[in-house]
Amino acid sequence: MKQLLFSLALCFVVFASSFGQAPENNYRKIDYLDIDQSQIDKFVQVTQKDFKASFNTLLESGGIKSWCLYKVKLPGGEESDYNFVSITTSSSIGALGNHFSKATSPGFIPSDVPSDAQRQLSKLATLVKSEIWKIENSAYADTGSTPSRYMTMDYMNVATGKDPDYLMLEDEIAKPIHLERIERDQMAGWEVYALILPGGMNYGYNFATGNHFAKLEHFEFGFDQEIIRQTMGENSNVPELFETIYNTRDLVKVELWELVDHLK
Repeated sequence: MKQLLFSLALCFVVFASSFGQAPENNYRKIDYLDIDQSQIDKFVQVTQKDFKASFNTLLESGGIKSWCLYKVKLPGGEESDYNFVSITTSSSIGALGNHFSKATSPGFIPSDVPSDAQRQLSKLATLVKSEIWKIENSAYADTGSTPSRYMTMDYMNVATGKDPDYLMLEDEIAKPIHLERIERDQMAGWEVYALILPGGMNYGYNFATGNHFAKLEHFEFGFDQEIIRQTMGENSNVPELFETIYNTRDLVKVELWELVDHLK
């Protein structure tokens, strides 16, 4: 295993200078929203008029670094409690709290949104839950500031005390493979998140990876034996690799999101 990790470290040094990386230690506030199917068009219109304008004010003032709105594609229907996801990124966890602190508005609406727009958004959208995540690792293709059309969110449960092992595997095994996928134009970006709030043993998951794709068909090109051996060497023990990964974390669920709007 040590020889495998050493080989991967060499691969990472070769690949890393060719791709853009988002600064780690940024924080993401993810708000999971439920919109009635009959109100989705109206919600998007209000979002693009008032909701987005407020986020743009925060962006221009330096209060946040980006904002994205996604529609949850899969799972859909009654299998999911929410169908939209609002993601706000900041370099400060305190800023995320301060900008969503108004007691009279739902937690997904920035405090400076006009009262009329707050009331309208409150009628259209129900906040199912909010989470704050820390970006632990990342890699991106150099595609400018426009997020990719699709994103999968893979939620993981890592056993207590296994956090360092899990993050090491993501950095030394998963990252070089994703860099190869980016090199092949089969992936637009990758991130590892640690859940900051809420927490507890019964929450269900405590880590996640965000995988970004320009085309939905690129999701198929994952950890197959061909790309693993090209990244790690022809003599790589693929079954041992997967056993190591599976012993470190449990994959709880995977969701597919499609970009609706963004600011960056």
